[in-house]
Amino acid sequence: MEVQTNKALSPMQSFRYELLQWCGNVEDAKKANSFVMGNENPEQAQLPKPEWKHGEAQMPSEDMPDGVYLVQADGQVVLFVDDLTADTKDVIGVGIKMGSFNLMVALHDTAKGKTVALTTKENGTDENKDDPYYFKGYIRAVESMNGKAYTEHLRPILNPEIELSDGWWIPSLGEMYRIFINFGTINRALKFAGGDLIKQDWYWTSTEYSAAYAWILNLNDGTGDWNTKASTTFRVRPVSAFIS
Repeated sequence: MEVQTNKALSPMQSFRYELLQWCGNVEDAKKANSFVMGNENPEQAQLPKPEWKHGEAQMPSEDMPDGVYLVQADGQVVLFVDDLTADTKDVIGVGIKMGSFNLMVALHDTAKGKTVALTTKENGTDENKDDPYYFKGYIRAVESMNGKAYTEHLRPILNPEIELSDGWWIPSLGEMYRIFINFGTINRALKFAGGDLIKQDWYWTSTEYSAAYAWILNLNDGTGDWNTKASTTFRVRPVSAFIS
């Protein structure tokens, strides 16, 4: 039976019909349509993501689903799903993945769980050297996401009670907010792994406000503020990365 192309078809339907007639099959017509509409590489755009096998340990990747993970000493991770979580071994931290963002939270606060000063003294007065590390506006401070670099800037004056293993750092204000967003699930995962719960209390961040002050975050209500680095005492929870 002959298909009639008449006013019953919309302009787009007529275009697709003509494209199908020209290409001869649906697959080629789809590719041609993608090309015409501006997607010049439809095959690449539609590549499926690798399947994530829930319920077992595997190596982390950028394609893994967002969520909270138990990170093992061998580098493998297990998705944390409360009572349905698979067996784990030698857990060294709790990982968060939110889109392209990932962070591993240590099992314990530093300084044996005590509140401590962040530094032993203020920074120097070399403005050219230090100013890029100061975030005096709240929005800029919240957007600060490079806690590793900020911790390195603090390291010459860092309180020696804050012991950081290689590859671990004090989270920035932006990184600490990601911990706050996932606070409940992270704490359940920490309890599952035998770690210490994060307190609903003030925590230092590595985001500095000035030579004398650094940003802090209250993990009870999400309030951000700044205080003197060398004299005021708050908690510190180290972090690291778990997806390379």
